[in-house]
Amino acid sequence: MNDDLYNDLLEASWQRKLTAEEEAQLRGWLAAHPEKQPRWEEELALNQQLERLPNAPLASNFTAQVLGKLDLELRREEREPARPGKFTSWWHGLVPRFASVLLLGLLAGTAIVQYRERQREEMAEGIMRVTPVASVLQPEVLQNFDAIRHLSHVPTVSDEELLAALQ
Repeated sequence: MNDDLYNDLLEASWQRKLTAEEEAQLRGWLAAHPEKQPRWEEELALNQQLERLPNAPLASNFTAQVLGKLDLELRREEREPARPGKFTSWWHGLVPRFASVLLLGLLAGTAIVQYRERQREEMAEGIMRVTPVASVLQPEVLQNFDAIRHLSHVPTVSDEELLAALQ
């Protein structure tokens, strides 16, 4: 006999006296499982004590009290609007925040993409301006580039001073 059958017999003993066949099954199972014997005896003693107790008297207006409380509960449910659960209210609070953060992220991403695209366009325009000049220049001009660049730091002299120095 398995534990399920033992539990079924235990529950049956709470509601009624066991039949001779059920008691024989129980004795066989308890012989195979002696560790359950004390629990069975406790349950049996408890059932006997409960049977000795007198039934609690019911009020004469018991049915009226139950129906009145039921009506009160139904009226309360009709008055109160259905409240959303914790998750629903939390979700409704989170959705607008999430949408605004998502919108800000999309705007920032679009701005960054446009900024990088504009940088690429300016770089391409600069290359297009330099390309014709670079193809015309002779390599000798670029060899003296540092010397020419240093001349731009020399203080400027007027044409008249240069004429005077040549004479």
